[in-house]
Amino acid sequence: MKARGVLLGLLVAMVGCASTDMNSTWTDPSAKGASLSKVAVVCLAKDPGLRRMAEDTAAQQLAGAQAVPSYQVLGDMDLKDREGVKAKLKEQGFQGVLVMRMAGVTEQVSPATYSTFDGYYGWASGAIYDPAYLQTDTVVHVMSNLYSLQDDKMIWSGVSQTFDPASAKSFMTDVSKAVAKSIQKDRLVL
Repeated sequence: MKARGVLLGLLVAMVGCASTDMNSTWTDPSAKGASLSKVAVVCLAKDPGLRRMAEDTAAQQLAGAQAVPSYQVLGDMDLKDREGVKAKLKEQGFQGVLVMRMAGVTEQVSPATYSTFDGYYGWASGAIYDPAYLQTDTVVHVMSNLYSLQDDKMIWSGVSQTFDPASAKSFMTDVSKAVAKSIQKDRLVL
């Protein structure tokens, strides 16, 4: 638990140029064109501030659908109460729910590359005397799943990777845009 707080702190403290990619997605073939019009966005995070920021950002990115951050509907309800959450969302008329959670943070070492012998040799021969000659990237993995509450099944799933996020807000904005684009491509939301 303490490690997650440290990882989140690292995310916020880092400065760099972030890029987010959906490295894998799956869509239920029978769900294409489902056009869910009212979707709750749930971010499973211990930090209430991160949860609210992530849900707000993702809801804003799902253009066309009435996407609502779950904290506005569920309040401080215990998100571990699956049946209570599900009942409350159905009671409020939600057709679907997008659930997001941080799946992990990893470090990736990337050596510098050069396309010419002179460029590479000049860099490499000097770099052997510098212990910091390898670049380390921080990679944040987020798992996102879209469920149909009416059919009680997953209709879309995606895993994103964000490289070197500058802040938690920019990272969630990038992830939310990538998720929304993928979901909207298959017309799963209006």
